Amino acid sequence: MKLKEVSKEILLKLEEAGFTLESIAIAQAEDLTSTLNIDLEEAKKVIIAAEKELGILPISAAEFLKLEEKRGKITTGSNELDSVLGGGIWTQEITELAGGFSSGKTQLCFQLCVNVQLSYNEGGLEGKAFFVDTERTFSPKRITEIASYRNLEIDDVLNNIIIAPTLNTHHLFSIIEQLEDVIPKERIKLLVIDSFASHFRSEYIGKEKLIARQQKIMQIAEKLTLLAVRYDIAVLVTNQIIANVEDFLYGSSEEPALGFAWAHRPQQRVFLRKSRGSARIARLFDSSRMPEREALFYVTEAGIADAATRDMYV
Repeated sequence: MKLKEVSKEILLKLEEAGFTLESIAIAQAEDLTSTLNIDLEEAKKVIIAAEKELGILPISAAEFLKLEEKRGKITTGSNELDSVLGGGIWTQEITELAGGFSSGKTQLCFQLCVNVQLSYNEGGLEGKAFFVDTERTFSPKRITEIASYRNLEIDDVLNNIIIAPTLNTHHLFSIIEQLEDVIPKERIKLLVIDSFASHFRSEYIGKEKLIARQQKIMQIAEKLTLLAVRYDIAVLVTNQIIANVEDFLYGSSEEPALGFAWAHRPQQRVFLRKSRGSARIARLFDSSRMPEREALFYVTEAGIADAATRDMYV
């Protein structure tokens, strides 16, 4: 545990008492004074330091705007899609890509794993990607194709992507817990989970398991949000779709899986669908920042492209 302006002696006491950053931030100063044997003012400083570390101190809207303008964005490779998203995939939040088979979800994930490594001027964050693979979909060959078309050093690109296959929801949660140490050590700037719904849909079957499933989803979602804010990283998750007898979106009878417990967690939700040939349509249907809009992009051999640039890769 690291807290600025807090002595090593107090940090050691906090760790010995079993405190986490979250539990410190919501603690009462009086409780810390008795537990740690420190005075009230020192206890208040410790709580404020934890709040700063978690990025949860109250600030004005003007200050919030300045902080938001400094947040990083990763280009998707498509100017149209970037425009719909407000500049690309943002740090400090969860972006969800929902869609059916061959809608472009995983291809976008691959592209972003490459793009996050680019310079800031090129639309990247000069960082690494951590890819949580729940369905064994990761393809080094596809990454190599995308990198080679852009004349990038293939070995460097591959070495800057960490792959973590998961077996079940327990394993998924364990991997996410370990990211507290991995993210700062490896300079991770993009966390991908492809697909977030996979384990939940196979393990929690039946109405009697619904509550347990929703609780686990909320627990993991809280952790993902915390990681995104604390380490200023972009979190990108893919989601499967399910049939719905009632129209959900724009005449569609399909909706993202995992229900309302999950629906409120991502800050940006994008619905992908296949069009003709290599064309894909992305609709931003839930965002606090941007209006509902659609973008047309293409999945080419070289990765994600716009209509104006796809012919370059044919």
